[in-house]
Amino acid sequence: MNKVPRRSTPWKTVIAGLGLTIAAVIVLAAAVQERPPFDPARTIPVEALREDLAVLWDVLEEGHGGFERYTPAGVLKKMFDEARDGLTAPLTEYEFYKRLLPLVVAIKDGHTQLALSGAAASHLDARPVFLPFGLRFLGGKAYVVRDLSSDASVAAGSELLAIDGKPVAEVVEALAALLPSDAGIRTAQLRRLEYPAVFGRLLALRFGWREEHSVRVRPFAGGEEREVVAPGITAADVVRLLRERYPETAERRPVYDLAFRGETAVLTIRGFGDEPDKSKPRYPEFLKAAFRSFEEKRTPGLVIDLRGNGGGRDEYGKLLFAHVMDRPFLYYWALETKKDRYDLFRYTGETEAAAKELSQPLKKNARGWFDVLGHPNSGLQQPEEPRFAGRVAILVDGGSFSATGETTSLFHHHKKAVFFGEECGSGYYGNTSGFMVMATLPRSGIRVRVPLVLYTMAVEGYPKDRGIVPDFPVAPTIGDVLAGRDVVMERALAWLEKR
Repeated sequence: MNKVPRRSTPWKTVIAGLGLTIAAVIVLAAAVQERPPFDPARTIPVEALREDLAVLWDVLEEGHGGFERYTPAGVLKKMFDEARDGLTAPLTEYEFYKRLLPLVVAIKDGHTQLALSGAAASHLDARPVFLPFGLRFLGGKAYVVRDLSSDASVAAGSELLAIDGKPVAEVVEALAALLPSDAGIRTAQLRRLEYPAVFGRLLALRFGWREEHSVRVRPFAGGEEREVVAPGITAADVVRLLRERYPETAERRPVYDLAFRGETAVLTIRGFGDEPDKSKPRYPEFLKAAFRSFEEKRTPGLVIDLRGNGGGRDEYGKLLFAHVMDRPFLYYWALETKKDRYDLFRYTGETEAAAKELSQPLKKNARGWFDVLGHPNSGLQQPEEPRFAGRVAILVDGGSFSATGETTSLFHHHKKAVFFGEECGSGYYGNTSGFMVMATLPRSGIRVRVPLVLYTMAVEGYPKDRGIVPDFPVAPTIGDVLAGRDVVMERALAWLEKR
């Protein structure tokens, strides 16, 4: 995942599947930097900790475009002050990081991320402390769907009841509290925790580094609960074992594809970007051809599957909506930054030239902020031809984020689709992203990604602190998952057919 310090063609980083999680940022940093030997026991003096805490507040308060979107600045300041008062003894980087995470989470913005220093991240990833299971969270319970342990003795579908003596509900609650998400949306946090590397890192950070885990499970097919002791694995082991035991997880799926179920079209968009294979049509060409085929076939119903779509190009999300909209429309009310020059840049690797480039597409507005100029989705937008006038069902989940949240908000606001699945992982009124910079806290090396642009969608009349809650909430059972049955898709198809 790249930081975007200035206007780029996509306008946002593509956030695929996992989203921009703590884990994704850590992995990237660990892969590209060379570091001196890391001492995990090294402690940071109290004054240095307090200095870094003050820097963290300064860079977020100065630069974060959505700093007060969900949580008032006074509430955040009180949290920071209490954290400062709690810094009474030296801490290791890991201990300090764990204290800072809730402060970043409280902003309730999924694009804002806190990352360990590269050396600390590499050291953690190399330790065999990761829980060797891939989990699925359904109906308030946790199930093992992938066993990465040495003896692979836990059958798929087993309910996970406890980890290292702690009830799994308590563990999940504690880990979810360390994951930033728009508006604090729970489904977004749970979908990210389903990635074994994310769960494993946070488990180690929150509950301590264990090279052996004891889990209590209940078999899916019945039988008595049992305790299983499994050695921990490393981050590299997670990747290797997933590839070896579950090769489907390593398969590259098309970014977008089209199929028909009888007369109903099913348009699947896994990311708002172009196919890497240059022999395939670019997204705008694919989309126009798809809607032309609906016109030619007189397609009565369309399913748009946006589950797990973490976003991408803003204009590609808008283009999808424009093929269904029947009149000119506004997509954004505003795109704004707080400033055109930032003191926080001294904590980043950005050059003076980059800072100057950032300021060029900005113009001061009436409230003293700066409008971002030249975005293709700004101003009055026109419908696209061919236009689809049939019934539309959209599938969303906690992994539907960023640009996906933008387009779905427009579909919802203008009543152009009916929604199926679980609460969308993106805030209804927009996000904070666009230009993003990575600042480094000078004394600890911990880094924070700060999104500068406040995106405000041209929508209204919906709760401020929610993602789209589907018209038809549909969740699979663990039996559905094991059988490969897509009950969300089935429900949407049935709804379209009976109408």
